[in-house]
Amino acid sequence: MIKLNKCSFFRVVRQTLSMLFPFALLGSFSQMIYRAFLSQNGLFYNIAYLGDWVPDWLMRDLQAAFIGVSRITFNLFGILVVYAAAKYTARIYHRDSQLAGATGIIVLLLIAFRYDHAAFDHAIGFNWRLLSTQSMLIALIVGYAIGQVYRWLGVERNFQKTRQIISVRDRSFYAMKPLVTSIILAIIFTYILNFGLLSKVLRGVYSQMVTVGQNNQGIWLTIAGTALITLFDWLGLGSVANSGAVLSGGPFASNLSYALQHGSAWNIPHPFFGGSLYNSFANFGGNGLILALTVAIIITSRTKGQHQIARWTLVPTLFNSEYAAMVGFPIIMNPLYLLPIQLLPIMNIIIAAGAIALHIIPPTPYPVLMGTPGPLISFVASNGNWWVLVFTLALFVLDVWCFIPFVKIIDHFDQELSLDSSEVDYYAKK
Repeated sequence: MIKLNKCSFFRVVRQTLSMLFPFALLGSFSQMIYRAFLSQNGLFYNIAYLGDWVPDWLMRDLQAAFIGVSRITFNLFGILVVYAAAKYTARIYHRDSQLAGATGIIVLLLIAFRYDHAAFDHAIGFNWRLLSTQSMLIALIVGYAIGQVYRWLGVERNFQKTRQIISVRDRSFYAMKPLVTSIILAIIFTYILNFGLLSKVLRGVYSQMVTVGQNNQGIWLTIAGTALITLFDWLGLGSVANSGAVLSGGPFASNLSYALQHGSAWNIPHPFFGGSLYNSFANFGGNGLILALTVAIIITSRTKGQHQIARWTLVPTLFNSEYAAMVGFPIIMNPLYLLPIQLLPIMNIIIAAGAIALHIIPPTPYPVLMGTPGPLISFVASNGNWWVLVFTLALFVLDVWCFIPFVKIIDHFDQELSLDSSEVDYYAKK
């Protein structure tokens, strides 16, 4: 895993996501504030009765502002990703990183362009999924490929060996060959691979996995769905909006109706409903138990950068807006984190299902408000059962403990990176 993390592609991914962390943090805070404070289904919106005393015009303006910030940040995140990925790939090989990044943006826009509407609509239309967080893997691959084009066709600009100043005009001429080649390749591959259809298919597969994994009554389907959802999130193909389970459908309605009629969650008809199991016991900070990882880093890590990111992302991750943590640590496309974020949610679901089967704790059939902290979801969903709260907190402590060895491995890896000259930003002033 460590050797794999040192290859050029994963180095570019790590550098790209680290640079874009502030944008992801801004989007996560905006998403958290809207969900918890401004949405009518939000936790603090209902606790503080904000709808009763905040003027309607102010509430609408605040909702529009925070929705706008989060949607623009996440729905155009792919543009930032392709720019940074192309930039850092070109920089590895001492090529013109700024023009490589600009070329990456043009190429991604060409890939996302709606060619089927070009002849009939004067407005420019794009397949917006290809520009958002849902297609980050595609943006990373495109950016890396553009950097490789500049590697082979561009002119070397080694800032470590020379202080020679190249004029802007010369830079533009040197970039013509890789720029034209990149555009031609983008058009060819767009027609061959049909990226728009590919993105639609991937999104459909992801939605189907969410439905199968969280809207069923079988424990094994829940486990399989959870594993695949987490894998897609690790690959950068997940949805930022998918911070909770699908609490709908016949089984959920039957469970809720029974619990309301009998005043108890015991003996509901579908005690192993996938959505309830996942939402209550495997959703501590979104998919992959990111909140447990954040706490493990705060407790264990000796790396200053990891500590800073953990402290900045703790609050939004607590309220299940975890994307900043996914980008900042980074978790996306990081081989060292793949194993724990895959296995620990499955472990939680199996332990929780066993506890329910043995009648140690009741099931959790009740709905919860948006923005409810992950470790408290089961407590609310069980209508305030204290044994469920104690069980969930013990499970959370176990998750933190299981993440600690991986955090130590990451610390060791980061110390090696700090001594690697290839990780230095040549433009940074020291």
